[in-house]
Amino acid sequence: PASAQVRYQPLGVVGVIVPWNYPLFLAIGPLTCALAAGNRVMLKLSEATPATGQALKQLLEQVFPTDLVSVVLGEVEVGQAFARLPFDHLLFTGATSVGRQVMLAAAHNLTPVTLELGGKSPAIVSADVPLDTAAERIAFGKTLNAGQTCVAPDYVLVPRERLEAFSDAYQRAVRRLYPRIADNPDYTAVINQRQLQRLQHLLDDARAKGAQVLDLYPGETRQGRRLPPHLLLGVNDSMQVMQDEIFGPLLPLVPYDSLEQALAFINQRPRPLALYYFGYDRAAQEQVLRHTHSGGVCLNDTLLHVAQDDLPFGGIGPSGMGHYHGHDGFLTFSKAKAVLAKQRFNAARLIYPPYGKALQRLVFKLFI
Repeated sequence: PASAQVRYQPLGVVGVIVPWNYPLFLAIGPLTCALAAGNRVMLKLSEATPATGQALKQLLEQVFPTDLVSVVLGEVEVGQAFARLPFDHLLFTGATSVGRQVMLAAAHNLTPVTLELGGKSPAIVSADVPLDTAAERIAFGKTLNAGQTCVAPDYVLVPRERLEAFSDAYQRAVRRLYPRIADNPDYTAVINQRQLQRLQHLLDDARAKGAQVLDLYPGETRQGRRLPPHLLLGVNDSMQVMQDEIFGPLLPLVPYDSLEQALAFINQRPRPLALYYFGYDRAAQEQVLRHTHSGGVCLNDTLLHVAQDDLPFGGIGPSGMGHYHGHDGFLTFSKAKAVLAKQRFNAARLIYPPYGKALQRLVFKLFI
């Protein structure tokens, strides 16, 4: 007779490295999970959002003692030093290239990591879904925060015969959401000049290699770092826009001739953080779910699986490891301690050596 149970204990001190694109959501979400599991937390906020970081630091210091929640501000070298601290768990959200460096730094202390990275999240438009429906939902996911979202659709696979019609539907959908770009408070600017130059380089590189680049707001004067949405047709793998995570309002369209071909295109590439399929046929939906790997999936929508806090959020392969949100966050930031409890009577003596005792001979005779 014995009892077995799992005891969940706090890990200790959890480090959280926060990116710049959603500096509140991606700080408060992990903080909530780690505190709920009973941990102390250190947050390293992004150097690219200093005003938001300072405001959040002041707010949290009014609520929590600094030995329970501590906010760290500083430039890149501060973040590098932060990743080398001997945390009991470290969560990083950001680019895959930086995630590798964070994991390497954590390895010196054998610190377990949760890495929420990026990748090229595909959207698949089926052969029979209404194009206006698919285009509107993809446009919302792509243009929210000007595409600066880790689960934003990165490219769209479209049946070859529907390519032009989808392009038209997407342009209409974007213009409904944002009738203008300049002086529009609904449309987000690119975070800084360096990121704007990177996106412009992707456009220039694609154009130079033969892509058709469509500015969805031709003739409109650009304002500051507000980069208008663009469509790219005729893309190929030699273009950087098809190699790097875009993280901006640029959307390549890739034609396909069968669903199997579209799935093969996805599976030949690194596993993405999100995958989106637009089509109402249940068998086709199941085929997509069974024959692809991704961190998460939306059927007939984009982004909103992340908002369902009871669903685990996390990547796979180059798009990350581990997951959190809701109960899964509690588990990630807890140690599941296995406990076996016995009292006075010890039935295990029956299997102690020396072997060949009467009871053991009886068991052998009955069961062997």
